[in-house]
Amino acid sequence: MDRKITIYYTSDTHGNLFPAENGQGSMLQCFREFEKDGNTLILDGGDTIQGSPLIKYLRESGTFSQVIPQAFNQAGYDCFVLGNHDFNYGTEKLEEFLNAMNSQCLTANLKDLTGKLPVKGWTVRTMENGLRAGICGVVTDCVNLWEAEENLTGMKVTDAFLAAREALSQMKRNCDLTVCIYHGGYECDLETGKRLCGGKENIACRIMEELDFDLLLTAHQHMETAGRTVCGTYTLQLPPNGAKYGKIILKEREQGWEISGELIQPGPEIPEGMMKTLKPVQEAEKRWKQRVIGTLQETIPATSPLERALNGTGLADLGNQVQLWKTGADIACMGLPNGAAGLGQQVRLEDMLRSYPFSNRLVVLTVTGRILKEALERCASYFDLEDGRVVISERFTKPKEEHYNYDYYAGVEYTADLRRPVGSRVSEILINGEPLEEERTYRLATSDYRATGTGGYECFQECPEPEIFPGDIQSAIMDYLKEHPDETVRRLGQVRLIWK
Repeated sequence: MDRKITIYYTSDTHGNLFPAENGQGSMLQCFREFEKDGNTLILDGGDTIQGSPLIKYLRESGTFSQVIPQAFNQAGYDCFVLGNHDFNYGTEKLEEFLNAMNSQCLTANLKDLTGKLPVKGWTVRTMENGLRAGICGVVTDCVNLWEAEENLTGMKVTDAFLAAREALSQMKRNCDLTVCIYHGGYECDLETGKRLCGGKENIACRIMEELDFDLLLTAHQHMETAGRTVCGTYTLQLPPNGAKYGKIILKEREQGWEISGELIQPGPEIPEGMMKTLKPVQEAEKRWKQRVIGTLQETIPATSPLERALNGTGLADLGNQVQLWKTGADIACMGLPNGAAGLGQQVRLEDMLRSYPFSNRLVVLTVTGRILKEALERCASYFDLEDGRVVISERFTKPKEEHYNYDYYAGVEYTADLRRPVGSRVSEILINGEPLEEERTYRLATSDYRATGTGGYECFQECPEPEIFPGDIQSAIMDYLKEHPDETVRRLGQVRLIWK
């Protein structure tokens, strides 16, 4: 027995088609290294059509279906699963994307009530050497929690585990190898078994413990995880944006499958044939990104996550000004991206999109003073003390960096005593200069992502349904800068940290 199957795997590419300025991988660089033959499969784990300036440009120019799907088609993909962000544009745009893709969409827990979407739960692919690979896909069912109701019109996302179990039972009778592509991650540390998160967002460990797939390809968490066998199932996860791709070799043995895998950072080369076609798109997107969308009185410098959390940052101040302007709320909060980002006095679209990469909708939550205090305690847990120094807690860095889950507030001042236990650090809370009242309600402008309670803010799930505003934060910032030329960014909130 010397038959084998090679699988190339990508996930969470978020529309990063062209090489980044730092050269750290892209979809095209990954595509360049795929070697396709009759015993090879190319698979993707979702979150393909949201998350980069390119996607925004293609949507605005009406050329989306001629670029991203065509690049995937030329790369030779066989199957892919939908990610949670692939639902962000609604049923009509999702249908456009799926119909432009030559590869098979496998999402077993998506029920299409319209009958228009070319989606299956599973498939069996017969290789040139006769081996039969059964492949299914599922997406985290937290899509129902995060996604706008209108974007799920005509669709229903069901329980991910039950759908994976049913797909496995159906396809395993007809194949030699079973593969699950899961747009979700690990709920436990694979080394220690320590629980990483609650709820149903990530259930990969449960899938491996209770189901007997040969291979589980995970996604969604953006948590680089080298290949390994867990409970008899081989699994791995990639970093986002095409920084790496997976190459898995599966060899047939008498005692079962011998599986090995690598996470590979692609080289600088890109496919010449593709690039010849795409060069005009890249140049047009570059011109679009470099246009000036507004001006500020002062530059907002790029600072590290710790520095901006300790000293505040004009990025959060500007974002909160925009949220208060758009919604008329009492107070506002927002998170910022993991990396350092800043804005010049001449604000280019490219820099704005890098500084505010999350195209979340604006909402207003009605929160009590008690709930707000719980949220501030979560923010205060961002810090720890180490040898008398303030550091960022591993609660926000392990197993992956989640600086975007630390919120900056406007209209709120509070003291956080880092010498006290987590959960009882916050005191002296002022709301627009007045002492917080626990039973009083306040209108909090934030993102639809935060309003669901994601990121450790489960307290917000106690609130009534939020008021939803049209558009997203990126569009709101553009409108604000247009209407407020030469804008001054103001500090509207303050955190006083005590650690000595």
